[in-house]
Amino acid sequence: MDVVDQAQRLAEQDLERALNKNKANFVGQDVYFNHCLECGIEIPKSRRDAIHSCKHCVDCQERLERQAKHYRKP
Repeated sequence: MDVVDQAQRLAEQDLERALNKNKANFVGQDVYFNHCLECGIEIPKSRRDAIHSCKHCVDCQERLERQAKHYRKP
């Protein structure tokens, strides 16, 4: 196993831990949105399963987070 494979494995483990932590901290009833509230495209099932109450596709969520960061007051 080379360095790139090891790095990929570590990144996958970190992601898995973060997802498990998110699931462990979740309290309440699951609410699923099949389509993004911003653009209307279907949200992949894997994203809906990983992120509870997911309302946006990855692209829209990233854009919303960039906008929120840009407009935050110091």
